[in-house]
Amino acid sequence: MALLHAPFLEVEQQHTPQQVGRMLDKLPQVPIACNPWPQYGHEVQASFTIAHSAHAVLLKYYVEEQFLLAASAANGDIHKDSCVEFFVAFGEDDSYYNLEFNCIGWYKAGYGSTRNHRSALADRITDAITTDTHIRSEVVNGARRFGWELTIVIPATVFCYHQIENLATLRVKGNFHKCGDELPTPHFLTWNHVTAHTPDFHRKEDFADILFL
Repeated sequence: MALLHAPFLEVEQQHTPQQVGRMLDKLPQVPIACNPWPQYGHEVQASFTIAHSAHAVLLKYYVEEQFLLAASAANGDIHKDSCVEFFVAFGEDDSYYNLEFNCIGWYKAGYGSTRNHRSALADRITDAITTDTHIRSEVVNGARRFGWELTIVIPATVFCYHQIENLATLRVKGNFHKCGDELPTPHFLTWNHVTAHTPDFHRKEDFADILFL
């Protein structure tokens, strides 16, 4: 099973997501390249970098794809859009957080033990999340393609069912995804392999270890 190291970065409260993104650009990108359901063909390339500032998780996603969709607003059906996701569980808790973002930074955030037993995180909590997104497009071999980058700063307070004073040395379990359920070419990509027979990211048993250094 994979083990992912999330290094510490000197990020202060006054740093903008744009500045955080430039810091994350210096880290090695981790592919989201596992396709557990190969019947869904795609031309998507996705990767991410992850770090922490002791009091926030720092993420940046890098995506290249043929189609782009951003139809949902906060806590809507983000997974149907051009979407990236971070699922994470702390300690021995049976429940986990799902944080889903589309290409323009709208998000869905919840907590629960299964796909069907989830509670949306309150706006007063998730309003602390900040993002920065960049989208470009070009024609390659006669077909238009889109490239987008999304930087996400997630304060530890967003994980409101746990009291996290410092992320340093914390070991968690999680997974990272790239999907687009309603794109012309639906796809369901993961960082760590998922063993379900049909697309399902809500699989805590398929989470892998993440160590905040």
